[in-house]
Amino acid sequence: MKKVHLVILSLVAVFLVAGCSSNEKAGGNTKEVEIQSDKALKVNWKKVTPIIEKDTGLNIKLIDTADITAYTTNIKQSLSSNTPPDVFTWWTGTQLADLVENDLVADITDEWPDLVKLGISDDLKEAMTFDGKIYGAPLNVIYNGVIYNKAIYDELGLSEPTTLDEFMDNCQKIKDAGITPIGIGGTWQSFVWPMVLMGSLDPELYDQWTSGEVGFDDARVKKVFYYWAEMIEKGYFSEQQQDQGKDLAMKEVAMALNANNWSQGLVEDYGMTLGKDVDIFVLPGVKKEDKKTIFYEISPFVISKKGDKEQALNVIKSYYSKDAQKEFAKKTGGSAITDIEIDNVITNKMLEVAGDSENYTLKLRYYEQFTPEIVNQSIDEYWKIAANPTEKQVDDSLKTIQESWVKVK
Repeated sequence: MKKVHLVILSLVAVFLVAGCSSNEKAGGNTKEVEIQSDKALKVNWKKVTPIIEKDTGLNIKLIDTADITAYTTNIKQSLSSNTPPDVFTWWTGTQLADLVENDLVADITDEWPDLVKLGISDDLKEAMTFDGKIYGAPLNVIYNGVIYNKAIYDELGLSEPTTLDEFMDNCQKIKDAGITPIGIGGTWQSFVWPMVLMGSLDPELYDQWTSGEVGFDDARVKKVFYYWAEMIEKGYFSEQQQDQGKDLAMKEVAMALNANNWSQGLVEDYGMTLGKDVDIFVLPGVKKEDKKTIFYEISPFVISKKGDKEQALNVIKSYYSKDAQKEFAKKTGGSAITDIEIDNVITNKMLEVAGDSENYTLKLRYYEQFTPEIVNQSIDEYWKIAANPTEKQVDDSLKTIQESWVKVK
């Protein structure tokens, strides 16, 4: 009988221990915070993680997934399970709205003022706010511009363009010199040039388009895509690149539309000096006096509804410390807080113009504006246009996207 009692007591003890372990993870007593990301945090946080761990007394478990499709699938599945990550990186716009609508992420509205006091811009909350509540905190803010090889520009006597026509003239002169004017990366990058061209040709149309006020098959939208198709037909774009940085550094291409912090890779991988070997400008409008449009993206941290909110916020707050931000900026060329000196002249240049509201306007980039299904479908259709830059292909592709958009918007 004693043996039976001992066995029962042993089993109870096992279940109690297991239960305590599980509750610790769910209830906030764990010493570990799991962060999943598609932003290579194991590399970019190599010197940040020790600062946060020392500051908070927590252990940080980083899980990186490079493939965006796999990452998106993994996060959505884990959020529906009982073991989601405490924190994960995501996107703003419809992608975040989808998680909010399904009650999968934590509301941090009450904690937002504390984050602003640590140095993040209060203006950023708009991109992460739904129904008056805030659901994200920035990992960093990224501004897109035309990054160009200065040696090519200098050799050909070119200057940063002040109008769209001047930009096109530069493209033609570069092509005439036997150099591909613009490099374009593979996978998702098919949308970037239609986006920035609309920002230059008709910025108000961009707002109407992304809000659903006008469709993909609207005549004005088609006009922008015809403009892009004509540029492709003239040979202004490369084939899909495997390594944009290498092609730009080796003068295979003269320009690439990319994020300001992408420039950091040109320094680390190819020894380029920012401001001397490579620089950046915002694609100009039709007229010199037109406001230039800067497309930005926020990579937000999001806290799982089932995760440990208190500990997750402690990690995020520690990340906004000056010491952590300086290390992140050294590695990536970007930061989340505004009151910090960054050793990256391209990022500093974009921060300066982004704050010039008289001459520049900020717009959230295309990728975050539509539902994931429409974004993915449109990326595929835009590559069809890139491969066959005719007005018929433009019409067919935009019609296909519009038919899908009508069903989901």
